[in-house]
Amino acid sequence: MRIALDGPSGAGKSTVAKAVAKRLGIVYVDTGALYRSIGLYVQRKGISKDDKENVIACLGEIQLDLKFVDGTQIVLLNGEDVGGFIRTGEISMYASAVSAIPEVRTFLLETQRKIARENSVIMDGRDIGTVIIPDAEVKIFLVASAEARAERRYKELIEKGEECTYEGVLADIKERDNNDSTRAVAPAVPAKDAIFLDNSNLNQEQTIDKVIEIINDKTEVKKKPKKKKRRFYRVVKFLLGKIVGFFLGVRVKNKNKEVFDKPFILCANHTSLLDAIVIVIAMKNQIRYMGKKEIFKIPILNLFIKAMGAFPVDRKKGDVAAIKKTLEILKGGECVGIFPQGTRRPYQNPRDTEIKEGMGMMAARAGVGIVPVYIKNKKGKVKWFHKNTVIIGDYISPEEIAFPELSGREKYKAIADYAFDKVCSIGEEWKDKK
Repeated sequence: MRIALDGPSGAGKSTVAKAVAKRLGIVYVDTGALYRSIGLYVQRKGISKDDKENVIACLGEIQLDLKFVDGTQIVLLNGEDVGGFIRTGEISMYASAVSAIPEVRTFLLETQRKIARENSVIMDGRDIGTVIIPDAEVKIFLVASAEARAERRYKELIEKGEECTYEGVLADIKERDNNDSTRAVAPAVPAKDAIFLDNSNLNQEQTIDKVIEIINDKTEVKKKPKKKKRRFYRVVKFLLGKIVGFFLGVRVKNKNKEVFDKPFILCANHTSLLDAIVIVIAMKNQIRYMGKKEIFKIPILNLFIKAMGAFPVDRKKGDVAAIKKTLEILKGGECVGIFPQGTRRPYQNPRDTEIKEGMGMMAARAGVGIVPVYIKNKKGKVKWFHKNTVIIGDYISPEEIAFPELSGREKYKAIADYAFDKVCSIGEEWKDKK
């Protein structure tokens, strides 16, 4: 999920974005802090904020690094945490000036896009929805009157012990508004598909609630009617069971648990490319899987995996479309198989694996339970002509993994860890059983 939160200075974007990121369990990227850090460096060097040539010359001396602690961004300027120095009125003006320089924006552009490619993020700034991530799923333009923003900023600066006047702050905001909206490069203007939110008369909590409401509305997965198993699927599954299942030596334990009358996520350990086939053979419920998009380009295999209900995912980036597809399937009453280890781990104790929290996010957002399954084999992974046993565990209800005391990413990780612990426990219980 990528959320662009744009708007003028003083609209409260950073505060709102931080709170939204915490609630949703996603990464908050304060792009303004990056420009402020460059502005701070320029100011410390004694260079005028309007001295474009020398500002550009400084870029080669600047190393910016981002760290995320509990979803909060920390900016390191040449190794120094400068969070306590970049929020003054003077540095705000420096940030506005240097951000209008094309070379500065180019310097920071790839850093910001890389973060958005690798994480679910909310970014706040001036041109997030128009330049940085123009394909963001949600774009919000947060506005407030200059007077309302000046009042907020004035109170903030007074609380920090800075000497200022309301009139001076108001003048600075109007000047910055003009600079940001009229500059030639990446002006602070709303994207065509951005949703306007005026918070002049809203307090902080009301603004946060409204932003969350907009995000939920834009990203809501509509429930689709439950699909019946296609005849071709039943034929393919029958052939898999009789032919492929024979050569794989597939056996199923806890057969009384292999049929469920509700949608669920099947969570299993992952040792081989054959794991998905073994599980499809073992389960009476149709289990659908994501498949890397490359295999859908192979003509005959393409027909086969589509018949089995698989759907493509681009593993090189955060594939939001695949995530939405998964949620649609679950909300439509079907089941999805997920290997939370993220990749195959043959011959390895599954407890030694770090679990991805994506499964927890899917379960929480779709409101479904989880069925833990352990694939047992003597050779460390599923192989032809060896016995491969599928052991089905007890259904984990949505109530069992509600974890009301947790939220966001912390909650998703707890759900994933809880479910995979059940998978590991099944493997340990059946270790010496036949």
